[in-house]
Amino acid sequence: MIGELLRSRAAALERARRSRLYVELMRGAADDADAGGIVASIFEGDPLTPASVPELRLLAALHHLVLRGDAPQLARFFPSAGGAEPPAGAWEVARQTLAAHAPCIRDRIGRTVQTNEPGRCVALYGGLLWLSERHRLPIRLLEIGASAGLNLNADRFAYVVGGATLGEPASLLTFNEPWEGLPVADPVVAAARLQVAERAGCDRAPLDSTTGEGRLALQSYIWPDEPERLARVAHAARIAARHPVRVEQRDAAVWLAGRLADAKPDMLTVVWQSVVNQYLEDDERAAILSAFTSAGAAPLAWLTLEPPATADGSDRFELRCRERPEGNGSGEAPVIARAGYHGPPVVWQVPGS
Repeated sequence: MIGELLRSRAAALERARRSRLYVELMRGAADDADAGGIVASIFEGDPLTPASVPELRLLAALHHLVLRGDAPQLARFFPSAGGAEPPAGAWEVARQTLAAHAPCIRDRIGRTVQTNEPGRCVALYGGLLWLSERHRLPIRLLEIGASAGLNLNADRFAYVVGGATLGEPASLLTFNEPWEGLPVADPVVAAARLQVAERAGCDRAPLDSTTGEGRLALQSYIWPDEPERLARVAHAARIAARHPVRVEQRDAAVWLAGRLADAKPDMLTVVWQSVVNQYLEDDERAAILSAFTSAGAAPLAWLTLEPPATADGSDRFELRCRERPEGNGSGEAPVIARAGYHGPPVVWQVPGS
């Protein structure tokens, strides 16, 4: 099973022309698992459900060792640690590293993948502009599966759109022309009007980006040969240090029900999430939907950035939005944009785009 998952992910990365290093490591790990080697031993007893992405948990555990300075020989292959050797020889060194650090690796693979990807804010922030224009109310922003809460500062990032800068012009993190089409007729006016009055999040195992270990964990879930994404997380963590947002350690359904009970009529409460559904059991997904649909009469919206419900052969995520009390609180949420796995480019599909 783990061999199949590793090969499938390696093939997808190769098709997308991403991370030659991880393609090499995953294929080597797949052969090792099939032969009953160290990879099979490490995953003994793990349920290996595809939704828990064990292949990414394994690579993140290796990356964590490298970033921590505990695998200097393997670091020679990891650009994130200054390595420059070609990937072809990486697997044998990785195998030896896994064997030498097996207890630590077993501990790390027991943790849920947390790709707290700031790039996804190029879609989420546009969704905020769209909702702000529709409701003309201050926004109370709630995120489920928030990890370190980096994306709760989406309005504190900069977005260059049509040559104009939206968000925070002096931000450490800037996205240049990430949109195709527009979420609103005049993004500059909408951005000036946007007011995020409150923000909070929850996660089963939140990371603290203000600590060295928290920052290291965040970096470990990013591909080591994708420097732009590594830089995004680093910049977003610095912004979070200046503008901390509390992320509570709670299950999403219980936390959200309590928060929605406090929704105010003079604010638009926006719930948002990005790549969370695959980590939830069916009953928790149903409980989250119930918390939203059964909340009181205060204005609510729910932005979700998730893969399509049914595989369509594309490599795009869908930004969908439910609204209450008007609109589609219980029906299928309409798609308002499509985006890449890690954000740009975002293609807007809302009226007026």
